[in-house]
Amino acid sequence: MSKYKQHFSYGFFLPFILKKKWIWFSDPCDVKNSAMVNFFSYNNVNKEGFHKKQGLTSIIDLNQNLDNIWEKIRKKFTRALISKGEKQGIVIKQDNNFKEFKKIYKSFRSKKKLSTDRFSLLKQGILFSAYYKDEMIAGHIFVADDRHMRSWVTASSRLSQIIGKDKRFISWANRMLIWEAIKYAKKNNLQVFDMGGLDLEDEGSPLTEFKESFGGVRKDCYYYHKIYSPLLKFWIKIR
Repeated sequence: MSKYKQHFSYGFFLPFILKKKWIWFSDPCDVKNSAMVNFFSYNNVNKEGFHKKQGLTSIIDLNQNLDNIWEKIRKKFTRALISKGEKQGIVIKQDNNFKEFKKIYKSFRSKKKLSTDRFSLLKQGILFSAYYKDEMIAGHIFVADDRHMRSWVTASSRLSQIIGKDKRFISWANRMLIWEAIKYAKKNNLQVFDMGGLDLEDEGSPLTEFKESFGGVRKDCYYYHKIYSPLLKFWIKIR
C-alpha cells in the first residue's frame, strides 16, 4: 500500500498512459503519474485545482459492542428479516468469487439501465456474497482501510431465475450482507462502518430507508477530483 490510506487505480482506453486513481478516506492532494484522481473524505477542505462535491452518508460507530449495534437496528424492518434469511438457509461468505459476481453485476446494472464500472477496479474491494442452495444470489463490495469500511457496490440476481417469484429472498440477503460486513469490520478492529451514501434529493427513498434502518447517524462526506491529462479532458468533453 502507498502512503495513502487506501487507493485503487485502473486505466482508461490507454491503460499504461491514462491512469485513474481512487483514494479513499483521505483529504485531496496531488498525485504523480495520474491522468485523474478521485478522493473520498469526511473533511470539508479547499484544495486548489480540485472540484468538490458534498454528499451525505450514514455511519455506525464500531467502538460500541456488537449487541448495542444490533439493538439499534430497526427490529421489524431489518433485524427480523436477517433472522428470517438465516432460517431459510441463506449463507453469507466473505470470498473472492468475483467471476460469479461479475455476471450478477452486469445483468443487474443492464436491467436497471445503469452504467458499469471497470471490473478490474471493483476486484480491488472486499466481496461479501449471499448464497442460496450453493448459488450466489447477491453480493456487496466494500472498501476499507485501517479505520473505516464503506459499502461500495451492490448487485443481486433476477429472482425468477433462482427462487421463483419470492422477492423476499433478496431482501433478506441484502440485509444479511450488511450485517455480516459490520461483524467483519468489528472483528478487525475498525472504528467506522459507512453505509455508502444517502440520496440528498430523495430522503424518503426505499434505499435511504434501508441504509438508515441499520441505526447509524448521518454524516457529511465529500468527493474530490482533479484531471491532469489534457487528452483525458478532451475525451470526457466529447464522449
